[in-house]
Amino acid sequence: MKSFIVGSGWKMELSYSQSIRAAIELDEKLKGFHDFPVVIFPAFTALAAIHQCISPESCVKLGGQDVFWEESGSYTGEVSAQMLLDVGCEYVEINHQERRTFLRETDEMSNKKLKMALSHGLKPFLCIGEEKKGTDEETREYIKSQMLLLLKNISCTDVKEIIFAYEPRWAIGNYGKISFAHIEKSHGLIRSVIGSLYGTDVAHDVKIIYGGGITMDSYARIAELQNVNGLFTTKCGINPSLYSEIAVTSAKLLSRDI
Repeated sequence: MKSFIVGSGWKMELSYSQSIRAAIELDEKLKGFHDFPVVIFPAFTALAAIHQCISPESCVKLGGQDVFWEESGSYTGEVSAQMLLDVGCEYVEINHQERRTFLRETDEMSNKKLKMALSHGLKPFLCIGEEKKGTDEETREYIKSQMLLLLKNISCTDVKEIIFAYEPRWAIGNYGKISFAHIEKSHGLIRSVIGSLYGTDVAHDVKIIYGGGITMDSYARIAELQNVNGLFTTKCGINPSLYSEIAVTSAKLLSRDI
């Protein structure tokens, strides 16, 4: 079975009480499931309470939706890496397209966040991908240049802890608008860039997951693609029944060594 992981960014979709109920239900539905981590990224306000509700042995793991690049200080509204650790987080989202779009975050800013997260032992879901649909060459050049900036001064040891989430902006929310062939080709490109920077062994082992729009009709096909090591969703992920189905079914498919 290939290395795999699934994640769900809950954005600003669920209230405090809804988040807790969803996490408890997901934990219950996945009791006894240990094939791979099933990560949730609730709102910051619910993290501590959810951490208290989830079994320590659970496959359900917590992540923060963002992190700041400084340890502490006068940064109103920001959340530090240590704060995330304090409420039970093991993972963190970095460079999400929505933060780039609405808050004008840049690759340079995300590079600093990445270094801070890694220095504290948090495992980053690092979002990458082109913003506009273009030719194969345009996609290749965009992803390559973006990755060079995001991974600036990131060590070989640290890069192995990163989960690379391919989420082209033009495909987010446009379910069915991206082909399986494009997903596989783009994941292969990401792997080749990592190989050129850190060597083929590292490139072979890193997880590259797809997050450009997952549906209950498409996730199984995507999970089976050779260069795909996981799925990153919101729409399906905030529903415990659907999210647990994605995890369990993916595990069954992958156990067949497809």
